[in-house]
Formats: sequence, C-alpha cells, structure tokens
Amino acid sequence: MKLKVLATSVALVATLFGSVALADPPNFDFFGYANVPTVVGGTLTLRSVLTNNGVVPTPIALDFTNNQYTLVVTGTLASIVGIKGNYSPATISIYEEPIGGTAADYAVPSTFTDGGNLILGGSFDGNLERTRFTSTLGSFLGKIDFSSGSKLGLLVTPGDWPFGGGWSRSVSGIPAGYHENWDGKIDLAVVAVEDRAWGSVKSLFR
Repeated sequence: MKLKVLATSVALVATLFGSVALADPPNFDFFGYANVPTVVGGTLTLRSVLTNNGVVPTPIALDFTNNQYTLVVTGTLASIVGIKGNYSPATISIYEEPIGGTAADYAVPSTFTDGGNLILGGSFDGNLERTRFTSTLGSFLGKIDFSSGSKLGLLVTPGDWPFGGGWSRSVSGIPAGYHENWDGKIDLAVVAVEDRAWGSVKSLFR
C-alpha cells in the first residue's frame, strides 16, 4: 500500500511539473581546466570560461554577445587529509574582454587575464576543498568573499558565495599541461535576514 501511495505522489508531481520548464537560479556557470599539485605547498591553477551565454541567468547583468568572460582560481595546497586536499590561501578573479580581442587559449595562460577589466575579484573564505572519489573523479567546494572589481558594487552582498562542482581526469580533450577538467558554478550568496515578531512585520504594511 505504501508503494502505491508513493507511486501516486510521484505521478502527481510529474503531472504538475512535467510541462513547466524550471529555470536555473542565477549563477556564474564555468567550464575549464586545472593544474593540480601533488605535494603540500604546490599551487593549483584553474583557468576557465563562463558558459552562461544568456541561457542561465547571471547574478549581475553580463553582455555575452559582445564580451567573453574568463575565471581564474589559484590556491596553495595547505594540507591533505584522507581524500581531501585543502587549498589556502586561494583567490578568484573574473575578467571581461571584448569579443574580437584575444580569445581564451589554454595554451597561452595570459589570454585568461589580459582582458584589462577585472569585474570581480576575491578570496576563499576558509579552504577551497578538492575531494577525490576515485583516481579520476571528484568534487570541489568552497565559499567566496568578493572584495574588488569594477562590478563589485552590483552585488547585493559580497560575502559567502558558494563555489562548487565536479572534476574529472578521464574526459577527452584535456589540454596539454593540464590535469583535470573542472565544471562548476558560483551560486548567489544567501542574504542575511533579521528575526522579527509577526506583529512588527504586519505593521510595515499599515
């Protein structure tokens, strides 16, 4: 009987949402490749391109028609604990470059930073964590505090932006000189709320 109730519930949800396209919440979606150190003290470098391209909304307005957006993360491997590598300090930079300029080229690292317009820059709040599930597959996770860039003032809040995704060493097309493909996103930071009694909330609308 319980299985029948569960099946009915699943069917109802499918009916309600089957014809509705659920939009992705705004985020910075990126796809790129990383150099990954094997010993403590080594430097991780991720070079990537934002891939929203007008399909997934971004937290702030970006012009993908006329610009390319690149993202660079660097971090020092501070410790290895079991299957987890902790990178600290770690920083992030997002650049904007007009299309027609120097396109991002993984064989030429400077093409990811030569756009001339740093739109957002910051550091990881705590560690950037890279977890290994197998020898060729894993995940990464962290939180970003933005503190610089020409578009910093457009952020509702600069701190605690979730950063995460998955990495793979088995996908085809990893450029020479890189170890892993990193596919991830930076989500909107949760805006702090203030506790209030229901009566005080209602009074705001009187």
